[in-house]
Parts: sequence; C-alpha cells; structure tokens
Amino acid sequence: MPRRQQVLITLAVATLAGGGVWVAQHWGIEETDNAQLEAHLVEISSRVAGTVLQVPVQDDQQVSAGQLLVVLDPRDAGMRLQRAQADLEEARQQARALTSQIQSSRRGAAAANDQAKADELVARSELKRTGADLQRLEFLLGQGGISLQEVDRARAAYRQAQGQLTRSQATDLQAKASANQIQVDRSKAEAALARVHQAQAALADARLQLSYTRILAPKSGRIGSRSSEAGQRVQPGQPLMTLVEAPPWVEANFKETQLEALRPGQSAEISIDAFPGQRFHGHVLSVAPASGARFALLPPDNATGNFTKVVQRVTARLSLEVVPSALAPRLVPGLSATVRVHRR
Repeated sequence: MPRRQQVLITLAVATLAGGGVWVAQHWGIEETDNAQLEAHLVEISSRVAGTVLQVPVQDDQQVSAGQLLVVLDPRDAGMRLQRAQADLEEARQQARALTSQIQSSRRGAAAANDQAKADELVARSELKRTGADLQRLEFLLGQGGISLQEVDRARAAYRQAQGQLTRSQATDLQAKASANQIQVDRSKAEAALARVHQAQAALADARLQLSYTRILAPKSGRIGSRSSEAGQRVQPGQPLMTLVEAPPWVEANFKETQLEALRPGQSAEISIDAFPGQRFHGHVLSVAPASGARFALLPPDNATGNFTKVVQRVTARLSLEVVPSALAPRLVPGLSATVRVHRR
C-alpha cells in the first residue's frame, strides 16, 4: 500500500477514535466553564455610633457563632442606662404615691359621705321636731296659754334646724365632689403607670444599646476585609469586616439552549481551576427563575430598535459534596470552575 494511503487511513482511524472518545465523554452531559464558587458574605457593621476599643480578631481567622469581634466604648451607653434606671425609679415612686393618695382619698370620701348622710338625717329629724314644737306653741299662743317669748325661742330653734339641714346638704355635696376628685386622681395614677411602662421600655432600649457595643459573630466562618482598628470612630451601618460562611457552593451559567436538559437533583462533576486534576462531585440544587439579563441593574430593552440576538445565560446552583478537609479552607468564593451535569 502506498505510503500516502497509509497516512490517510491512519488519520481517518485517529479521527474516528477521537470522535468516539469525545462522544463517549460528552454524551448525556451538559457542560459550561462559566462557573465560580460562591458563599454567603456577611457584612459586619455597628448598630450604634462609638469608638472602637478592641478588635480581637484578624483577617483570615476562623470564628464561631457568638464569638466577640469588636468592642466599642460602653461609657456613653452605660450612662444612658443609668439615666433610664433613675427615670424608671422616679416614675415608680410617683405611681406609688398617687396610688396611696387614691386609697387615702377613697377612705376619706367614704367616711365623709357617711358623716354627711348621718348629719342630714339628724338635721331633718331636728327640723321636724322643732317644726312640730313651733306649731304647738303658736297654737297655744293664740289661746293665750303661753308668752310670745317662748314662741320666739321655738322659732329660733326651727330656723337653726333649717340652717343645720342646709349645712348637712352642703357637706353631702362636698363628699360627692371628693368622690369626683378620686376619679381625677385615678386618671393621674393611670397616667403615672403609663409613664412607668414608658420608662421600662426606655430602660430595655438602653440595655439593648449597651449590648450593641459588643459585636458578635452571627454565624461561623472566616474573617476577611477587616477595616476596623482600635481608636476608630464608627457610625451605624459602617462596614467593619466581612464574615465568609462555609461551605461554598457553585453557581454555573448555562446557555439557554441547555436549559431544557437541567433539572434539580441531577449529579454533576466540578473542576476548579485553582486545583487542576482534582474532581469534585455535587448535584443541581436549583435553576434560576430568569436569565441573568433580567437580574442586571439595567436590563436590555429589545424594543428600542437596536436588537441583536445574544444567547442568554441561566444560572444553576450546585452543591459541593465530600470536600477533602485539607482543601476545604482553600475553596474560597470567586474561584473559577467548570461544571459537567449528567442529564440522567
């Protein structure tokens, strides 16, 4: 066989073999190299203004949930707490004083009411008696049986009984006015109790503000991008450091033409550029409900007349499974990856 034919046959066989290998490797596989590691990045900031006293953590340090990250100067918050405690004690004292006053006024009003009723009863009885005596003496005076002086004394006693009745009725009105004053005092006591509740809320808020001077890690992770130092003046919401949670996951951007083959639960092979030759396994957790262009800050408007068709990308989130302990701390967000998803 001529040499040229041998070369052609060899090339054909190699091409067929390479094609077979490629088909074997890619049959039933959806692949993309537009992928990277992601993780939850928690921005640590202060909820109150203050001066940093201590930062007991460093960049790249592993921390656990509840670990102390930053200490702010607590003196200002401590003074506000003491003021709130004093205001609460004052409000309680006022409420107790008004409550005691109401109890005393109630007992005094009840006694005055009873006394007024008794005085009115006695005054009416005395008025009735002196009235009857006056009528009898006036009759006797007409018969000439008594002197005018005795009748005048009876008339004076009757007028005195009338005055006594009027005085007892005024006392009864005064007792009723005291009962109305009790209602006013009760309203004052309720207002004082409301001030006590308000002071209790202010005290709870002061304690809460004091607790904010100690900033704790909300979750476990590693510290990065630390920007706080002792002596620094910080404001509410000012970033102090970033907490990177573990474990990471993979976000892979597939073409829209591959979307039909993607389903949650499918197994996947993941290669990370930072660790060539190392294969990781995972599975599809979810597929985004819209393309990346829809989530962009300025989504494209295809109705403006400058339409150019571009293959869109849809993000799929994949888990990382069975990560070697030696590699786990080195799998940081932002690393590039290649994802191969098995259709079945």
